[in-house]
Amino acid sequence: MQENKWMSYCKNGLWILNPFLAVIAYYHEKISFNVYFQWLGKMHPMVLHFPIVLGCIMGSYLLFTKKLNKHIALVHIGSIVNAFLASIVAILGVFLSKQDAYDAPLLFWHQWGGISIAYLSWILVYLFENNGIFHNTYRFRILFALVYVFVIAFFTHKGAQLTHGTKVLSWPGNKVISPIAIQKVKLDSTATLYERAIGPILQQKCVSCHGPEKIKGNLLLNTPENILKGGKDGTILMAQNGKEALLFQRIHLPLTDDKHMPPDGKTPLTPQELLILTRWIEAGGNLQLKMNEIAKTDSLFIIANQYQPSISSLSQIDKGGNRNKNNGSDFPDLKQYNSNYCTANYIYNGSADIEVSFYQSKFYSHDNLQKLLPIKDQIISLSMQNMPLKEEDIAFIAELTHLKKLNLNYTSLSLNQLTPLKKLKELNSISICGLNYDEKALTSFLQKTPIEKVQLWSNSVTSKQANSLVQQFPKIHFTIGDNLENELIKITNPIIQQDSSIIVNHLDVTIKHFLKGTNIRYTTDGSEPDSLSSPVFSKPLRFSGNTTLKAKAFKPGWISSDIVQKTFYKSEIHPDTIYFITPPDKKYPGSGAKTLIDYELGEQNFSNGKWIAYRDTTMVFVIGFKQNKKLNEAHFNAFIDNAAYIFPILSIKVEGSNDGKQFTKINEAKFPSLEKGDMTRENKSFSCPITSSNPYKFYRFTLLNLKRLPEWHPGKRTHAWIFVDELFLN
Repeated sequence: MQENKWMSYCKNGLWILNPFLAVIAYYHEKISFNVYFQWLGKMHPMVLHFPIVLGCIMGSYLLFTKKLNKHIALVHIGSIVNAFLASIVAILGVFLSKQDAYDAPLLFWHQWGGISIAYLSWILVYLFENNGIFHNTYRFRILFALVYVFVIAFFTHKGAQLTHGTKVLSWPGNKVISPIAIQKVKLDSTATLYERAIGPILQQKCVSCHGPEKIKGNLLLNTPENILKGGKDGTILMAQNGKEALLFQRIHLPLTDDKHMPPDGKTPLTPQELLILTRWIEAGGNLQLKMNEIAKTDSLFIIANQYQPSISSLSQIDKGGNRNKNNGSDFPDLKQYNSNYCTANYIYNGSADIEVSFYQSKFYSHDNLQKLLPIKDQIISLSMQNMPLKEEDIAFIAELTHLKKLNLNYTSLSLNQLTPLKKLKELNSISICGLNYDEKALTSFLQKTPIEKVQLWSNSVTSKQANSLVQQFPKIHFTIGDNLENELIKITNPIIQQDSSIIVNHLDVTIKHFLKGTNIRYTTDGSEPDSLSSPVFSKPLRFSGNTTLKAKAFKPGWISSDIVQKTFYKSEIHPDTIYFITPPDKKYPGSGAKTLIDYELGEQNFSNGKWIAYRDTTMVFVIGFKQNKKLNEAHFNAFIDNAAYIFPILSIKVEGSNDGKQFTKINEAKFPSLEKGDMTRENKSFSCPITSSNPYKFYRFTLLNLKRLPEWHPGKRTHAWIFVDELFLN
């Protein structure tokens, strides 16, 4: 009887729930639900599986059972519970639809499909109780069951598409990433700001919800044209009605706000990405603005030019020539492709694209080129200047399907031998100085190619013929001259061969370069290496204390390399315990407090999970020892990037205690902040002497960040970040 009582409550409840459902569904555009109803809406994904499963069971039972008499009582109870839950789920779904901007057509079908399921479930209760035809006619039950199961399957699938994208049931395979994140990430000044930084940021952080596979709020962010269209609320780049641009509003909302973008659970914007989008929107959100149209002293140019998409968002290339997600694996190590006669390097840190240059023609053979086979689909720039190439070499080069820039100066080839290169669809720059050709051969070669830039010089081409070529191919930029672009080549960076950065007793450090005849000069005093006064590396360097090593490669007739540097830390003491007093920002928690003593440096990628960051609170933590320990000095490895609001540590205060409760101040070290005009991106050590002669069991450290960015900074009057990845004790 108790069961019948509760079933009666459920049946009567259906006469309340379903009319209520009809009203809120019909008028949901005009109704504004308060926060409590919005919270209840979040229960929709949690309970929707129950009526789906029960409904499918009910439908299957009706399909395969010819006589209902045997289980009619149990099935009747199941139909009531199913109808009650279906109505609850549909109501919660209406509440949920008011919280987020889902794709309107999908939402329409899913919402009214869910309502249909609720009413069909209610009708099923009536049929079990009052309809003799339903009980006695198997064909009628089959027809109803087929319609019922189809409605459940079809409209719940629409819900899955809302959540997981329109290709939720597509066949598993390699997912091709949008060209935004790969082919349009340009480093040269001819790129637009959108190509250089804005597009890759949107691709990484926004397109999963606002792309072809999933469209929230009728807003697509995968192309400039779609960005300009805006969404259901209109433009996202222009201020309206006295309010900031919609995109600006959403990225600056508190993380706990339901409308914050990216939403909770998605990968958040880094401080650098947030700053780039902010400055771009403040500058007008121009999608056509080129990097060379922005002043190089402008903070927007500086931070966009420094921006590097994270490795996880970039791509590799499958066997079909498509660039696919890296799936978490690292890009190939290029050391094996570097030698005294060949250099292969990624065009910048985090990029999948590779540039290759060959030197010393007397050592060249086709086998050297063949060694590049494993990375051939990643090579976008190739210099073969002065190499004794043959047709087999050209055949290999013609297989570099993503090659964009090619230097064939003085390779003793004819243009007829270059014909296979015409199939390279992405080749847009070629240099053919010193080759044997005339105007007719050159005209024939350039027809129906994607080439946009040609550098040429030949005794057989007169200035008149060259002018004729310019007129025939107005879309091609010709540079007439002998090796103007490649007269000087920049030498690659030297390699500091020491994996460990931690000095226990001492470390021996070697610096290496693959190119013979290269001088490597270095410094350990913080100054920049130069070609005259800095010492020349000749034998391993032995370090026994904190040292920052900077090295640079020089070679006559070459442009000197960039500076490479690495900091080595002396660490004699390891604490037994460490814990936070104030927790780090939840965006950058590292691996907890042990991040500071795991001897793993985060390098210059502050989003790799190896850094701890503070902004709105002051960093305070405690280390402890099993026995009282005398310390002399503490060193912190920090990262500075003021374009991303990451400033130096302002001060380090150290206190000692024997009980972990009452602490006595020992010392406080203070450090200068940055001045206007400083554009710093570096790892830096901050040291605090521990002047007390008394040993303590516990030491408390307080690291202060800048609480108000200066007026000259784009983030003026907001807090600065500090990033710390390691503590070293001596």
